[in-house]
Amino acid sequence: MRSSGRTRLAVMMAAAVIAMLTTTACQGSNPVASGSPSVDPSASVSPSPSSSPTPPPLDPAVTADVCALAAAATMSTTAVFEAQYDALEQAAARNDAAAMVAASETINKQFVSLAAILTQLAERHVTPDLKTVLTGVATALTEMSSPFYTGTEVDIRKKLEDFKDLFRKTCAPPASASPTP
Repeated sequence: MRSSGRTRLAVMMAAAVIAMLTTTACQGSNPVASGSPSVDPSASVSPSPSSSPTPPPLDPAVTADVCALAAAATMSTTAVFEAQYDALEQAAARNDAAAMVAASETINKQFVSLAAILTQLAERHVTPDLKTVLTGVATALTEMSSPFYTGTEVDIRKKLEDFKDLFRKTCAPPASASPTP
């Protein structure tokens, strides 16, 4: 009975975090201009002196926000996986095929949801390294949710830990260039 309560709590917590992350991830950090642009009919078109515009500088707050959201979503997904895998094992012990399928589907939906969130986060103006990690983890999660995925429970646990480590390493502030006494 304790595990059932823990499972429900983990699923409810994950749903709340996913809702928050989806809302936050869908909000871009680019301001939207109001009003319509004015056109000067006497203006002439001339080529710009540079061939490509310089991208705006990275905002450390956006990167920190993306890192925090990715880490929280990964931890939430890990909690859902743990709870649902426990439910799956209990259902297998009872030979309850319907409960086993339900637990597996919940895990897969969680992986698909996290992959979508990470893909949205990768669209923000973040470092190339962070963008690579976000899209790489999203791709791995998509593969893990496939019916053709042959990884074991141990493999999945390892990957989830690897994802957390990737975010920790990629999101860590750069080390100070000056030596400490």
